[in-house]
Amino acid sequence: MTYALTEGDPAPGSVRQMTFVPFLPDGHCAAIPDGDGRLRLPSGEVRPGEHWLLDTTLRIPLETAGFRFQRAHPFAYDAEAAHLYAWLDGDRYKGRRPHAEVELVAGPAEAIAGLMGDAQVVLDAARSFRAQDDASYFADNMRLLEPAYLRAATPEGGSGFGGGPQAWRARRSMIVEGLDRDGTFLDVGCANGLLMESVHAWAAERGRVIEPYGIDLAPGLVGLARRRLPRWAGRIEVGNALSWRPRDGRRFTFAHILAETVPRARFGDLARHVLDTLVEPGGRLLLSVYQASEGTLPDAAEQFGGIGLAVSGRAGATAWVDA
Repeated sequence: MTYALTEGDPAPGSVRQMTFVPFLPDGHCAAIPDGDGRLRLPSGEVRPGEHWLLDTTLRIPLETAGFRFQRAHPFAYDAEAAHLYAWLDGDRYKGRRPHAEVELVAGPAEAIAGLMGDAQVVLDAARSFRAQDDASYFADNMRLLEPAYLRAATPEGGSGFGGGPQAWRARRSMIVEGLDRDGTFLDVGCANGLLMESVHAWAAERGRVIEPYGIDLAPGLVGLARRRLPRWAGRIEVGNALSWRPRDGRRFTFAHILAETVPRARFGDLARHVLDTLVEPGGRLLLSVYQASEGTLPDAAEQFGGIGLAVSGRAGATAWVDA
């Protein structure tokens, strides 16, 4: 194995083989048991027509390890073999997509490395994973989500959801349970604007008037949302969730966030920024945590509790706190 450490992406079309080092939400490394007390990493070939990030990085960990990634970060590349090494931030998967049924072995990276032949790969991945800063985190999100959502064939896919309209409603409509009055609604990380549009419609079915707004880090997604929703185009802006403020100084009755919008260590900063500067007095901050069955992420109420915020209500995957 002769690779060079890297923090950049390979040239398009230059990847034929990939090896992945999965990390779980608790920071532990995960690997596949080989049956002889040894462990191995998910790996495989990039198939013809696949994009190494959008396709191969989803398929191989699911098919070999039952692992669904949330973010991927290349950390090493073997140019001679066209072999890319990337660590994954994600979780065990038990959903509808084809996947392997594997009892992953998890633990500190140093312990996992000691049980496999390619120990250095795990150690190098762990160093890169632990050293990631905010700028690198946001760059990973942009590199993955913007092209994936822009190439999606459905509105749901353009908002990061794998099902159709009925499944979207079933898994997102609980958000309106937290909207207890008429008012404004800010979707932080709005993608193509589908949640803005849906919340407006679902609230109207209950006799509530909700005026939606949105921000997203990805300019391409903001452009898509504006084209999809021309009547609200002036309400959709490019912005970083940790620092964005409306130019007119307005605040919102309701604001909705996802924890994965920012690094885990910055979730408290995100929640307090939105609650203190974007939600109006007496308003409400909502958090949704979406994960497959068997996922190990703390749920929305637990995540609020972990940063000292008192939960005032919850419905399904969503919890909220009052300003």
